[in-house]
This record gives sequence, C-alpha cells and structure tokens, in this order.
Amino acid sequence: MASRSIEEIEYEILALSRHMTTAVGRSRRDKAVLDGSAYALMSLLSIEGPMSIGTFADVTGLDASTLNRQTAALLRDNYVERIPDPDGGLARQFRLTSHGEAVLETQRRESCDTLAHTLRDWDETDRAELMTVLRRLNKTIERRYVRPWPRTDGIENE
Repeated sequence: MASRSIEEIEYEILALSRHMTTAVGRSRRDKAVLDGSAYALMSLLSIEGPMSIGTFADVTGLDASTLNRQTAALLRDNYVERIPDPDGGLARQFRLTSHGEAVLETQRRESCDTLAHTLRDWDETDRAELMTVLRRLNKTIERRYVRPWPRTDGIENE
C-alpha cells in the first residue's frame, strides 16, 4: 500500500490536472477548446515538427489505435494534415496546418494567461520553485519509464 504522502501527491496531481482543464475551459466558454489529447499532440508537433503515428506512440506511450482516433479528429477539424515521410518511408506523417497553429497558439496563450492570473499573488521565487519541482517530477517520470518528453527551453532530457 502507498504511503499517505504518495496518496496525497497523487491526489494533488489529479486535482491540478482537473483545475487546469476546467479553468481554461471557463475562460473560453463560447470558443472551441482543444481537448487534452489534441492539445498534447499538437504541442508535440509544434516542438518536434512532423511526426508519424509510430513517433507519437514512442513519445506518448499510447497505442496506435488510440492515436489513429485522435489524429483522425485533428484531421477532421483541419488542425493537422498528412504529408509523405520526408525520408521516403511508407508511414505518413502529420504536420500542423496554419489553422492548427493559430488555434494551438490561442489556447496556449489563454492557458498561460489563466495560470498567470491564478499565480498573480505568488512572487517570482515561488513560481520558480514550483517550476523546478514540476520539472523534477516530470524528468524523474521520463527517466524511470524511458519516455522523454520534448522541451523547447533547451533543457536536455537526462
């Protein structure tokens, strides 16, 4: 059985995930909101460039059938397009469309605005401490399960 502190950490991560989802949703009541899977896949494409289902699977740990459903929805909404593999392989890749880039940027900006509003009473030291602990947690997960998540800030995946 997990210790009390582990149970509390697990619960707080669940609460954080829910809070972020609902806070952004509330700030965009009359606008289309990307669901979590769309936001994650589109963010990966914005960082890494075109990716195949296999590459998505390697990064996310999701199976191909789940990723096929998720990318089909992205295609339907014109957030991504299929392109040939630039290396000549058989697998097609997905690339953000200009519409997808705009929608992603709008949602990212609104998500950051919501977070900034939430943390408006925190000083920069507290914000930096939170970022450090969150990054440490994510990098520990990535090392433990050998699934590095791409980053844009030049921080190497150890």
